Amino acid sequence: MVNSIVFVLLPSCCCCSLAFYASFRAENPEWKFNHLAVDYRNGNVYLGAVNRIYKLSPGLEVQVSHETGPDEDNRKCYPPRIVQPCSEPLSLTNNVNKMLLMDYRENRLLACGSLYQGICKLLRLDDLFKLGEPFHKKEHYLSGVNESGSVFGVIVSYSSASPDMLFIATAVDGKPEYFPTISSRKLARNSEEDGMFAYVFHDEFVASMIKIPSDTFTVIPDFDIYYIYGFASGNFVYFLTLQPEMGGGPTTGSSSTGREQVYTSKIVRLCKADTAFNSYVEVPIGCISGNVEYRLLEAAYLSKAGAILARSLDVAPDDDVLFAVFSKGQKRRPRQASQDSALCVFSLRKINEKIKERLQSCYKGEGTLDLAWGNPNCDVFFCSSPPYGRVKKIRVDGSSRAQQYETVQAVENGPILRDMAFSSDHHYLYVMSETQLSRVPVEACGQYSTCSECLGSGDPHCGWCVLHNMCTRKEKCERSSEPRRFASDIKQCVRLSVHPNNISVSQFSLVLEAHNVPELSAGVNCTFEDLAEMNGLVEGNRIKCYSPAEKEMPRIIVDKGKGGRIIVQLYLKSKETGLAFANTSFVFYNCSVHKSCISCVSSPYQCHWCKYRHDCTHDPRTCSFQEGRVKKPEGCPQLLPADRILVPVNVVKPITLRAKNLPQPQSGQRGYECLLTIQGNEHRVPALRFNSSSVQCQNTSVRMSVNHFDKGGSHELSTLSPSILTPPPPPAVFPPSLLVHLYKCDAQRGSCGLCLKADPLFGCVWCKGENRCTLKQHCPYPENQWLEHNGINSKCTHPRITQITPLRGPREGGTLVTIRGENLGLEFREIQDNVKVAEVDCSPIREGYIPHQYTGNVQVCVGVGECRPEFMAKSSKYYYFVIPRIINLKPSRGPVSGGTVVNITGSHLDAGSNVSIMFKDQPCTYLRLVGSKPELILPISLKRSIKSSVKVRDSQTLLTYVEDPTITKLEPEWSIYSGHTPVMVTGTNLDIIQTPLIRAKYNSHETLNLCQVLSPTSMLCQAPELPISLARQQEVPERPNEFGFKLDDVQALMALNNSNFIYYPNPEFEPLSVSGVLELKPGSPIILKGRNFLPPTSGGNGKLNYTVLIGEKPCMLTVSETQLLCESPNLTGRHKVLARVGGIEFSPGVVHITSDSPLSSSAIIGIAAAGALLILVIVVVLIAYKRKSRESDLTLKRLQMQMDNLESRVALECKEAFAELQTDIHELTSDLDGAGIPFLDYRTYTMRVLFPGIEEHPVLRDLEEQVEKGLKLFGQLINNKVFLLCFIRTLEAQRGFSMRDRGNVASLIMTVLQSKLEYATDVLKHLLSDLIDRNLESKNHPKLLLRRTESVAEKMLTNWFTFLLYKFLKECAGEPLFSLFCAIKQQMEKGPIDSITGEARYSLSEDKLIRQQIDYKTLVVNCIHPENEKSPEIQVKVLNCDTISQVKEKILDAIYKNVPHSHRLKASDMDLEWRQGRGQRMILQDEDVTTKIEADWKRLNMLFHYQVTDNAVMALVPKQVTAYNSVNNSTVSRTSASKYENMIKYTGSPDSLRSRTPMITPDLESGVKVWHLVKNHEHGDQKEGDRGSKMVSEIYLTRLLATKGTLQKFVDDLFETIFSTAHRGSALPLAIKYMFDFLDEQADKHSIHDPHVRHTWKSNCLPLRFWVNVIKNPQFVFDIHKSSITDACLSVVAQTFMDSCSTSEHRLGKDSPSNKLLYAKDIPSYKSWVERYYSDISKMQAISDQDMNAYLAEQSRMHMNEFNSMSSLSEIYSYVGKYTEEIVCSLEQDDAARKQRLAFKLEQVVAFMSLES
Repeated sequence: MVNSIVFVLLPSCCCCSLAFYASFRAENPEWKFNHLAVDYRNGNVYLGAVNRIYKLSPGLEVQVSHETGPDEDNRKCYPPRIVQPCSEPLSLTNNVNKMLLMDYRENRLLACGSLYQGICKLLRLDDLFKLGEPFHKKEHYLSGVNESGSVFGVIVSYSSASPDMLFIATAVDGKPEYFPTISSRKLARNSEEDGMFAYVFHDEFVASMIKIPSDTFTVIPDFDIYYIYGFASGNFVYFLTLQPEMGGGPTTGSSSTGREQVYTSKIVRLCKADTAFNSYVEVPIGCISGNVEYRLLEAAYLSKAGAILARSLDVAPDDDVLFAVFSKGQKRRPRQASQDSALCVFSLRKINEKIKERLQSCYKGEGTLDLAWGNPNCDVFFCSSPPYGRVKKIRVDGSSRAQQYETVQAVENGPILRDMAFSSDHHYLYVMSETQLSRVPVEACGQYSTCSECLGSGDPHCGWCVLHNMCTRKEKCERSSEPRRFASDIKQCVRLSVHPNNISVSQFSLVLEAHNVPELSAGVNCTFEDLAEMNGLVEGNRIKCYSPAEKEMPRIIVDKGKGGRIIVQLYLKSKETGLAFANTSFVFYNCSVHKSCISCVSSPYQCHWCKYRHDCTHDPRTCSFQEGRVKKPEGCPQLLPADRILVPVNVVKPITLRAKNLPQPQSGQRGYECLLTIQGNEHRVPALRFNSSSVQCQNTSVRMSVNHFDKGGSHELSTLSPSILTPPPPPAVFPPSLLVHLYKCDAQRGSCGLCLKADPLFGCVWCKGENRCTLKQHCPYPENQWLEHNGINSKCTHPRITQITPLRGPREGGTLVTIRGENLGLEFREIQDNVKVAEVDCSPIREGYIPHQYTGNVQVCVGVGECRPEFMAKSSKYYYFVIPRIINLKPSRGPVSGGTVVNITGSHLDAGSNVSIMFKDQPCTYLRLVGSKPELILPISLKRSIKSSVKVRDSQTLLTYVEDPTITKLEPEWSIYSGHTPVMVTGTNLDIIQTPLIRAKYNSHETLNLCQVLSPTSMLCQAPELPISLARQQEVPERPNEFGFKLDDVQALMALNNSNFIYYPNPEFEPLSVSGVLELKPGSPIILKGRNFLPPTSGGNGKLNYTVLIGEKPCMLTVSETQLLCESPNLTGRHKVLARVGGIEFSPGVVHITSDSPLSSSAIIGIAAAGALLILVIVVVLIAYKRKSRESDLTLKRLQMQMDNLESRVALECKEAFAELQTDIHELTSDLDGAGIPFLDYRTYTMRVLFPGIEEHPVLRDLEEQVEKGLKLFGQLINNKVFLLCFIRTLEAQRGFSMRDRGNVASLIMTVLQSKLEYATDVLKHLLSDLIDRNLESKNHPKLLLRRTESVAEKMLTNWFTFLLYKFLKECAGEPLFSLFCAIKQQMEKGPIDSITGEARYSLSEDKLIRQQIDYKTLVVNCIHPENEKSPEIQVKVLNCDTISQVKEKILDAIYKNVPHSHRLKASDMDLEWRQGRGQRMILQDEDVTTKIEADWKRLNMLFHYQVTDNAVMALVPKQVTAYNSVNNSTVSRTSASKYENMIKYTGSPDSLRSRTPMITPDLESGVKVWHLVKNHEHGDQKEGDRGSKMVSEIYLTRLLATKGTLQKFVDDLFETIFSTAHRGSALPLAIKYMFDFLDEQADKHSIHDPHVRHTWKSNCLPLRFWVNVIKNPQFVFDIHKSSITDACLSVVAQTFMDSCSTSEHRLGKDSPSNKLLYAKDIPSYKSWVERYYSDISKMQAISDQDMNAYLAEQSRMHMNEFNSMSSLSEIYSYVGKYTEEIVCSLEQDDAARKQRLAFKLEQVVAFMSLES
């Protein structure tokens, strides 16, 4: 085979029919099919299913079945059960077949299932007899996954002597400790042998398997490898996998992070002979097309290339080629209809070449094993998704040439599974779903009936067997090897051409030219369909054929022919096979069927018209006269169209007609005749030919009785026809036929008026002498006795009125009177002003004037024969022949569903006895006639926009069917029981409905209400009443059973499916009073009480439209749930109250509005006096109002002033912040000048970094002597690099070895190796190298390296820098760091600091910012030195809002300005004494008897509490037990004070690593809470007014900027010092350059060239691991005290420091934290400093190992005895005691350790230590 055919199992459309293929279905639908295998030797099919294995014949008939389940099992039970009994409950479990393999060598079948964690059966192929089922060893359990597609096996044979090997690849389902993902097993020849499925190689450390590392699952918890396909080729075994991608690190997304997992496809390769799996290599595989990646492997198949594909791929035809189907993208989702796939082809040879190239480059150190994925041999074919069940056949001719040539429905439902197999002869393909196995033919050539269909299909199996005329395989075509007998290309199909391609029936010879025909020595026949079969004469590639006999063809042609021709198929039939092998279309034509010249010469064939014979022929030589032949339509004789020809009856009149090409009659021929057909009777009249273009019918006279006419008639004049004299005389009819109008003047024109209304062309006049209508020439009287329409005399005499309707009318007039008669004028103007009714002028209506009608009596004659007058009955009333006319249709549009009531307006629509109205071809229901307007219902139409018409004679009016209306929205969706509330309806095409109705149906009762259409999209409806009985009306809402609209016959809207319309109970009114009459004064409101006045709608906006009438007048209303407040109109007297809402009308009673009775004169005087008094009162009220309005103005002005004050305070705050920003920098700089820097000594500094928070660590103490010998031996082991590395790795591998332990061990090791820093550095480099290797192997992102302290190496690196950068800190970086700390401390203390919460006026941290306006004042106090009272007083700046403890701290800071903090007096040990004049002294305390307590809040005492003035004299004196102002109970005072001081001490302890806000806890005895400046936000009893003035807290954020601006210089100085390579003459510490170079070497080693990764490694190494720690904790370097507010600010600086070292972009927005926004503009410049710093270091000359070792030796010598190494060794040994066995085991497994007998030495140490202790 020269092509490659790929069968792609793909989903398909559900409408495809399933062809009849042999198929097999399981007897139990739950026994789903899993796997398939075909024995290529005999074609038998083996099918693995749930609980069954089947052996089927090639035709899929069951031969044997073997039961595999179900059985008692539990998935939590682990193998082997015989060794490790399972305690889990067992249940009946199905056995899913996970692998089915043919072992041809031993004639057996491997069937592995899901029961018992994946044991396998070995079955005999012949009868499925169980040969063995090994299960007693762990190796016998292959996979615990319960899915059928999770395991793939490949059997590999070596030689006849050695047994086969089974390569197993499986998913592990999160159990890597039990199941290797790939392994090679022994396939013993004896199926019951103990070593069956044992690993090919297995010792203590190495086995023929690969397990997924357990730490992979910490990154991706649900990680697994899914094996899609496997095969063996050459010396290798291959597996194709799909697995989660690890390259992106944890951020790539796993199930734990909630993001969608990214997958990649890989091809795995192993050497067949590699028992240790050292040859394992995996590379990504996928393909790209049009910039779209296809990386999700779905299925694969290995095949041979074939000749055509091999040439395209540049491989040999027998080379293996891998076909694979990939889905788009890298995220696994359920298959969707839009999910694209690609079929890709890969050359296996080229895959191996790529792998080899990459391996060689890797060995040279030039790269990694990671191949660039993808392959150029793709972009082949795309396919789509569900529904399922189809197989697509694809022909692959090249790397980018593929064609899908057929799709077949293989299974009825469900997706096709991956397992497909060819039959043993490759003629069939076995395809299966979970429930059906089908045998699908590889080709279906027989479905193609023509050569072009066969070879155009693209099926490479099919070709055209020429002489057998069939599509088939080549081997099935006889003599197919002979030339042109078998066509395999569409260009080789037989082609025929005929000369000529059409002939007349009287011709007989034609020649066929055939192409691509084989040798026809056996002869050929020409077959004209079923007409005739003639012998063909073969001459080369020409074949001469004879047409059927002439006597047969005309009959066939005349019967069947259309337009004088018939198309027949001309077949060439081989005499060898008796089958037609080629055909073409052929035309026979017959000219003689044409009976007119025009149709004859217009024929597409060679037809000629003989003018004199009136005959059509294909042979012009047969015409009688040569000049009589016509070839073109222009030469045909014909009559020309004429205007109306009028012929009066019984009048002799010639008719002249225009013509064209009329031939001159030849000798022996008669002349022309005119043939008239009148009412079916022919009349012949001689005709005279003037010339070729004119002919005249002689003296034509038509006699007809008057009864044949009404007012005139039209009758046909047949075409003129010359007749041939020679027999037989065939008449020739010249087209076109002309119409002649026959008329009679006196027909139905019995009156003068009707006569004069005749057509003027008729020439009719009213002959007065005869009183009849006649032609002019027939009137015997003079012309003045004529009356004609446009003549001098045109007014008819003797008009007569015959009928008046009606005969009565009202005197007021206005009645429409219809007058009928004769001779009532010809035009309206003749009677316009001349009509009187009963001597009263009547105005005629122009539209109602009808000049004439056909009228007459009704006559009935009784008898037979001639009717005599005495037997004649004549009506006195006339019968009118009228013309009904339609003027208008209303409406002109209606819905498609019909049902519209249409009003037809017109005239005479009441004519006739039966009304039948049709719209197009559909009848409609006639309702009634109203005047002349019939009403009818529109029929239903199923088509859209149909133009229908109503026809009444010649009238036609159109009506359009429009799309049915739709309803999209109801608002509101509620009403009350009685309905009649407005509902606004939105929809489409609402205006086509004339009478829309809204309906509700409840309990089989329907109610309707009207709607008013507002526009095509909206209408206003009144809700229908809910048909619920009064007895059943409850106080609960009800929903109707149906709610919808009655819109003509639109059924879809009768009940809305999505409507939530609800009915609420009706409002109910109470009577106004018990008597029913309510007495009121004028102007008093009327209150109507009741319930349900406001419906309880879900939105809460339910309002009803109430109308309340007092008598006839409405009143203004205010509505609540139970009341209507009505403002009564200006009325008096008794009036009925009527309330209306919806469909309810209720009268609660009558109101009686009483007015004052008529007044007497004395009363009037009294009223006048009262009126005067009232005026006086009004004046007084006006004066009071004026005063009140003035007060209101004052209040408004006060509010305005308060707003102005607030605005001024905001402005002042900003102004103060600006002023502080400008002045504080100078003050801080000057204050810091001359201050000494209290550096900690080396030991204290290193202890605080190595062991933070531990003051007295054991490494500083001496150890007992009795264990010294054992520790010395242990020290020797620690100084052994092999031991130390193994020791550290073993500890890190232990689960119980915590992060704290790692840090502790790293610090202890560094204290031991302080004296041997060269050795410590070498160990550190080895550990870091291992850490980098592990990081990259676990596919973590390289940037995560050194990010967190997760290993001993990372903590050792921090300690290493701690040792080596101490000098740099003291000489360079310490000064700007200490300056920054002092600047922060002084700036914070310039403003108020809350001693309880730690919040301050000035801060870099938003969390520690006081957001209130605190009024305070700076005071200067004169302090007396506590140790020398005679020394000059020291001035100290304090705040009047400071607590006493804060003042003490500030005084101590001022007194001991340059003294380390540990050498100072403690504030808690001193009291503050205020020395006033005259020897008065007062002890000031935070809490004493004067402390204010409000509610349960106690405020700490501040200076302004004691009213301390400026320049007051203060002294710090030793703590006194009692004082005059202390609380009586000194114990309580001391307790309270100590409690507070402890809290203060806690907040500022040196080991405080982060800002802490102390909890405000109430005093246990009194329950009182303490506060200073602001109360804690957390307490619910906090009132807003207690927290200072009410100002917008955000304005205080400007203080962050002020503080930042003040400290900017110090931050810049620190950063510039750290990120500079030159420091005031000092060189860059060698440790930094050395470690950075080491990291660059490691990056080069692992081919990491990304500058961002290298930058991040360096930032994580030095800034993150060392500098951030130092900046956040300056107490590690200096002898200082760090408060919580200072700590918060340093944290902001440290965060800015780290952000500056990051390479990622910081995208900031309004929601970003303030500390990020604060330095947002500075970070870019800081980043440039960092990049320059790293660049400068990399450009510096590399440090040699010799120079570095000398430097390290010098550092070791300088600090040789800082730590007690024995104590450190003792601490390290505690871990040896904890993990002795594990460490010894590791030492024994390590080759180098075994050589040095380190395990033995360690056991000696343990023995010594146990004896000594």
